[in-house]
Amino acid sequence: MAITIETIHSHSLAAAAGLQADDKIVSINGHTVTDFLDLQFYGADKELTIQFLRDGKAHTLHISQDWETPLGIEPVEHRCRTCVNHCIFCFVDQMRPGIRDTLHIKDDDFRLSFVFGNFITLTNLNQLDIAKIIEQRLSPLYISVHTTNPELHKRMLRYHHDFNILHTLRYLSAAGISFHTQIVVIPGWNDATELQRTLDELSAPDISTLTIGIVPVGITRYRESLTPLSRIDALQATRILELASRYPKAFCSDEFYLLSNTPIPPTKFYDDFAQLENGIGMTRLLLNNWAVVKEDFCDDLALVGNRFVFVCGMLIRPIIEKIVEEISAISGLDARMQTIENNFLGPQVTVTGLLAADDIFAQLELTDDEIPIFSAGMFNDNLLTIDNVEQAVIPQHFGRAIMVVQEEFDDWKVVAGNDGCETENEILCYKNAKE
Repeated sequence: MAITIETIHSHSLAAAAGLQADDKIVSINGHTVTDFLDLQFYGADKELTIQFLRDGKAHTLHISQDWETPLGIEPVEHRCRTCVNHCIFCFVDQMRPGIRDTLHIKDDDFRLSFVFGNFITLTNLNQLDIAKIIEQRLSPLYISVHTTNPELHKRMLRYHHDFNILHTLRYLSAAGISFHTQIVVIPGWNDATELQRTLDELSAPDISTLTIGIVPVGITRYRESLTPLSRIDALQATRILELASRYPKAFCSDEFYLLSNTPIPPTKFYDDFAQLENGIGMTRLLLNNWAVVKEDFCDDLALVGNRFVFVCGMLIRPIIEKIVEEISAISGLDARMQTIENNFLGPQVTVTGLLAADDIFAQLELTDDEIPIFSAGMFNDNLLTIDNVEQAVIPQHFGRAIMVVQEEFDDWKVVAGNDGCETENEILCYKNAKE
């Protein structure tokens, strides 16, 4: 195997040595190169002997690094390894047509786990993969465990080969690899005594667990021919919070607190917010940031208009209600909240980030001068909603500017459609444009 070069940066060591785009790097210093991590790891030595293919012919060159000039090799985009499991709770299997293409990808790649914090199951690793993880010290990894009971693990993830998650975690731990772990809790499957068993075993001293994230199973309306599952209810959420409180490394997602009407823990509880992308501690950060920025936010609101409506999913409603009340008290502005039911994926999906533009268009009713406020979590990096609607389409649909607030309330902006406000200060630009 080899890795293909996409680009050689000008004025780099690789350019000076004569490497070109489309060359295929076979090895560095005798080590086979198969991915971007191999390139980074083996390419970090001072003296490099690079074997490569050009037009099918083998070549060798030498590079001496001076630690000032960049090596300058940009490989082609990594093709992620996908999942070999058929999990009974897989959210991808419950998706409907018409969603963002990336939401159909079942990634399960240990390289992306190390670099980006993606959760992986370890079930698709071979001995060479495990040896690479250990040699290159790819730590910490983010690992979806779900249960340490080997029989239950196989029934939940539905793979057919021999695999023991606990044995693999012990092996990696002994080799110096640590990990953040995840448990998707499903009532009647891996909750109650099974959850306690998993927490006990992940907390054992021979397992290098850094954190244990506990999240509730997500269920959409698209589960025909799939295993029947139940959602976590308020009573179950309370019980899981109580159980998790006995384990210093265990952290429950915000949904458990919101479902059970339990106060969100203080900042110190979350340590370094290692599982923020799992929805663990996000509400605490939102509340912390809101306490700091609320007066500045209200000042910016006054520049944009007089009446506002926060648009959100059902789950976060109690938090947004308090923010709306404070806005009215601080500024005298007219603010309200409207929750949107998720018909696109089903009413059991209550998080704001999975709201579809179609549901917002159908349910959100605005007065003539109301400006809607949306969470940035509704949009991906390409500013698309889950049903592939561009962010810029929303102000066009409603015929007015909208505001978009970051999920943790640390930033916000005006999206005004086609008024040309694409500066660093969209708020002031929008105000001047109105005047």
